[in-house]
Amino acid sequence: MLDLKLHPSRTLVFLLAMAHLLSLLVVWLLPPMPAIQIATSLLIMASFLFHLRRDGLLAANHSILQLRLDPECNCTYQTRAGVWREARLLGSSMVTPWLSVLNLSPENSRLTRHIVIFPDSADAESRRKMRVLLRWKCGNASRA
Repeated sequence: MLDLKLHPSRTLVFLLAMAHLLSLLVVWLLPPMPAIQIATSLLIMASFLFHLRRDGLLAANHSILQLRLDPECNCTYQTRAGVWREARLLGSSMVTPWLSVLNLSPENSRLTRHIVIFPDSADAESRRKMRVLLRWKCGNASRA
């Protein structure tokens, strides 16, 4: 059983900030339409705050803090609220040494959950074991 504890990621926080700042820059470089630009800017800032809290800082109640994978590739995850949920690992997941993106389909839910794992998101040995398990045992995570 692989137990992966996740930590807030400075890398993800930085990338989220840069992506949202670039989006704001593009909105304000377009021809002047103040009402649309203000509304779009507010939506971009709301998106940034949502993803920063949920994915970058792991501070939201529905942030995923811990992941368990067994040798049969069954997956469970724990949220900050303390709730454990079972999920199916999707074949669209991707693992590399520098970035892993796990796409999960929780039971009794139509929504897909995504876990972005950078080197500063979890300890190196647990990430290595996860990559080995996903690449060689589960065989459904793509490799870059």
